[in-house]
Amino acid sequence: MSEATNEIPLDRKLSEIFDEGYSAMNRLDENTNIPSNANEFQLAVKKAIGLFEDATRLVSLVGMFSTNESYEEVPTENLRYFLLPYFLGSLTLRLCNVNRAEVIEVAEVYFKDFLARCENYRLFETPDKDSEDALNELAVVPGASSDKIQELQRMGQQRNEKIRKFQEKKLLNEKIKQLRYVVEQSESKIDDETKRDYFLSLLKSAIIEAQDELESIAREKQMIQFVATAKQSGDNELEEGALGVAMKKRPVKPLKPIIITRDAVQKAVYGRGYPSLPTMTVAEFYEQRVAEGIFPDAEKMKEVNKNSLMNKVHMDNAAEQDREDEAQEQLIERDDEEYLARQRAKDEFKDEHRRGEGNRYNRS
Repeated sequence: MSEATNEIPLDRKLSEIFDEGYSAMNRLDENTNIPSNANEFQLAVKKAIGLFEDATRLVSLVGMFSTNESYEEVPTENLRYFLLPYFLGSLTLRLCNVNRAEVIEVAEVYFKDFLARCENYRLFETPDKDSEDALNELAVVPGASSDKIQELQRMGQQRNEKIRKFQEKKLLNEKIKQLRYVVEQSESKIDDETKRDYFLSLLKSAIIEAQDELESIAREKQMIQFVATAKQSGDNELEEGALGVAMKKRPVKPLKPIIITRDAVQKAVYGRGYPSLPTMTVAEFYEQRVAEGIFPDAEKMKEVNKNSLMNKVHMDNAAEQDREDEAQEQLIERDDEEYLARQRAKDEFKDEHRRGEGNRYNRS
């Protein structure tokens, strides 16, 4: 959430911001005794969202991802930043006291952005839809229509796919649990292959979760639409439950998804499917913050840094000269024979040679 953090901490590393957000998110899962709608819990959610949004902006500023690479080409340390939109989507769904329709729409943006980028980097492939030939391979059941057969097959395939995903997710969770222990216990000594395997396992698990979340969001959007339609038609039999409360209009600032884009072209590409949502590129965000006086102007910062560097150089030169003068005074006070001999030799040389003598440069 943009209001959770007022500005990007420019003096912090991307990895530090990401790790802090990741730790904050894990603490939310550990604090099972706090209700999800409690003020303390919601503040922690917004803090984690703010950290991941800052990390997303920094990822965009450095142009970490492109559209013509494969995940094999991405350095191991950068693989974890693929998870940013997934984490933001998951945390957004945990927000309470906000328009629920708005929450799930923003979460949908994050999950779609995450899956689109993962597919673009060939972390997974979208399965093809059932062809008519595959449907015709089914044995015709006497007395059953072709539509009935196709519906039964579709339901069976969905069930098999859910079982496959469940088993795969279970194996991935066990693997992630083991690898996380190894990575956290020996962070400085861990080999690159083990760390890469850990990040890829996290991504594969997140892909399955994101697909499931999108299915749940689609169902919830239908429910919200049903409630909205019923209210408009004057159905007084609907009880005012949690969903009805979420549908009430509140004078709050609308949620804005922060997706990983560098310019307007990428914004248009990743914006397909949800162009009506208020998204902004990092450049637009930075210009807005500069206009508001929150971020420093880039040109002014260059001048400040330049002056600071020049002052540091002058101070270093002055300190070095002071040390040399002090060392010479100590040599003179001790009547150092070697130093005095060098000084006498210099004086004799100056007496016997005029200034500039022997300089024949550019002369005939």
